[in-house]
Amino acid sequence: MDGAEIQSLGLGGKKFPMTAIFSGENCIKEADDFEELLCERGYGELEHPIYGKHVVVPTGEIGRSDNLVSGANESKVKITFSETISDRTFPDSDISAVDSLDAAMESYEEAAVASFVDTVSLETTDDKIQLQATLKAQSDTMFKGVEKIAEKSGDLEEKQELLQDLQNMKESVSNWIAKPDTIKPNLENIARTLIQAARLPSKLIIGALAKIEAYASIIKDLINNVKKDPVGLKAIANQFAATSSMIGSVVASLGFGAAYTAFLSSTSPSSSGSSKNIAGSLKSRADVLSVSASIRTYFEDYVAYMDSQTDKNAFVDTGEAYSALIETVVAAVQVLEAVSFSMASVRTLKLSEDRQLFELLTELYGKDGFNRIDEFITDNALTANEIVMIPMGREVRFYG
Repeated sequence: MDGAEIQSLGLGGKKFPMTAIFSGENCIKEADDFEELLCERGYGELEHPIYGKHVVVPTGEIGRSDNLVSGANESKVKITFSETISDRTFPDSDISAVDSLDAAMESYEEAAVASFVDTVSLETTDDKIQLQATLKAQSDTMFKGVEKIAEKSGDLEEKQELLQDLQNMKESVSNWIAKPDTIKPNLENIARTLIQAARLPSKLIIGALAKIEAYASIIKDLINNVKKDPVGLKAIANQFAATSSMIGSVVASLGFGAAYTAFLSSTSPSSSGSSKNIAGSLKSRADVLSVSASIRTYFEDYVAYMDSQTDKNAFVDTGEAYSALIETVVAAVQVLEAVSFSMASVRTLKLSEDRQLFELLTELYGKDGFNRIDEFITDNALTANEIVMIPMGREVRFYG
């Protein structure tokens, strides 16, 4: 993520799409061995002839085609390598990665609360009124958003409990910001409650993609709420303190929630038995790593907001909450990477001859081939004729 060190906040990890060509009488075995290496757990070092050495992980689909006649005994394997976090030790297990994520989230909460308290200015009545208006608008947006996430729970008792907890938090915040003079003595309570409200539904066992989409919607609404030209530098600082705290909390919760869902769901086999299915939406290493990329995208939205406000020179930011959020994002990405290595890779195969469906599935999945028929037909959008006989040259997608 983001080059060798996430802290550099550059343009993101490089991607290296490549085609490995194996030729000669042993081309099939060499290509098979290479594919097995690509499916192994962990990072690898790519030594690129132009771009040098990079720590990478295979992402995307693994494409395979064998041209034994027209291709003069050639086998080709297409793969994309993506640069990853190379300054971190790979977690000993998925569990240790989750422990690190929990610790990072706790550290972020403490840093974000301290940053909020230190940044706001409440010297005058106007300062208090301006902060009150910002807190009312942004907290209302926050609670509406997290309540929508809580509504997605399939467990009625859990849903009711979550909604009641959020209602209690909302009432507390409303009381603390009801009057300009009640804000200052409750600054820490306000910040902590809003951060915890963002995090509260993050452990719901719902689809990781649905969870990301819901949290992303909150980020968008919070940014849209920001006034372009609040009057006075202190007003800018107060708006920044409230908004950056909430956006950062949502980004942290988004990463935490998606990674936590991936971890829990990956520890239980799917109903099909042979492949793990993360909350009904993620079935492969590529799917999980796409979630990792999404988290980075929303972190960049947070960075863009921070930069836009810093340019106004309206405040001095210690950067502690910012650094703690980076640690949380890194921890979430590490969990997702750890989980991804326990997932099947997406592979594609260009058929060198006509193949019957069940015969092909038996070759690809062994005894589990029969259980994969519906999934295979759907993933490859097979026509009625192709279900009878898949023609030579057809490219098919499978997990392995």
